[in-house]
Amino acid sequence: FLQRINETSATGDLNTANARIVDPAVVPVIPAKPKKSLIAALALVVSGMFAVMCAFLLEALNNTIKTTDDIEHKLQASMLGLLPLLKKAKSGASYKAFIDSRDQGFSEAVRTIRTGIVLSSLDSPHKTLSVSSTCPGEGKTSTAISLACSLGQMEKTLLIDADMRRPSIGRALGLDRKKPGLSALVAGTADLSDCIQPYAEGDIDVMLAGLIPPNPLELLSSKRFAQALRVLEDKYERIVIDLPPCQAVSDALAIAPLVGAMVYVVKADSTSATQVKAGLKRLRDINAPLVGVVLNQVDLDKSARYYGADYYSGYYDSYGYVEENSKARDAKIKAA
Repeated sequence: FLQRINETSATGDLNTANARIVDPAVVPVIPAKPKKSLIAALALVVSGMFAVMCAFLLEALNNTIKTTDDIEHKLQASMLGLLPLLKKAKSGASYKAFIDSRDQGFSEAVRTIRTGIVLSSLDSPHKTLSVSSTCPGEGKTSTAISLACSLGQMEKTLLIDADMRRPSIGRALGLDRKKPGLSALVAGTADLSDCIQPYAEGDIDVMLAGLIPPNPLELLSSKRFAQALRVLEDKYERIVIDLPPCQAVSDALAIAPLVGAMVYVVKADSTSATQVKAGLKRLRDINAPLVGVVLNQVDLDKSARYYGADYYSGYYDSYGYVEENSKARDAKIKAA
């Protein structure tokens, strides 16, 4: 017992350690948490899924006219043809794209539309043709100019600028806008010969809008305009009239009963189907001679990625218009 007391007294002043070193501490090379690579991978997957969902949602909410199927199913209208989007076009280049020999694809698309119009009335050809759209900025003026120039290659053609609100043909073709035009002819203040200007590049004659009247609708719906149109039909084989948008004003509705055919221009991936339906309904309510719809400014590269390279086969065909064939054709023309 005394021995145990002595041992306890001797060891009572000793400090015993509560821990011991098993391994020395080493500074880690990479952090244990957070796992950045896992977080980045999960963020990439989640963001990709969210982007796909947003793309499908935007596509479902997009109510614009993008393809020929939209025209035939959403609008219940016949498709005349389409015009491709001009890449890096200068200001005003679209007005003369048909005449410009460097863009053979656009010229061939216009000829396809011309063929559709001609074939729609073989027994009784449409002598007077009008071009309109739903709202401004859809390319109806450039379509009217291109169509008139294509018809001018076959027949004696007159292009009339009947957009008395915002006339643009004179500026687009570089003609004298100070000369009398349609308004002077209808008012009887100028002779027919003074109101017509030749456009040598397109091999057509052009009648500009002239002095803008205070109420264009009364001028276009008057009996004098109908009489002037009949006189022009006796002098020309084809007459192409550029009309204002039918949803903006009612000028197109007043002229529709006087023409033989009407072409409706729709800008691709821009104008909503609801607006186009409303415009077509206004024309159908007055029994306008609508022959078809032209889908304008179609991005063929984008459509090829989404719908396939052969989606627009038949409506747009640039067969044979590669650079080598163009050079060979030009060489033959020079040799001849």
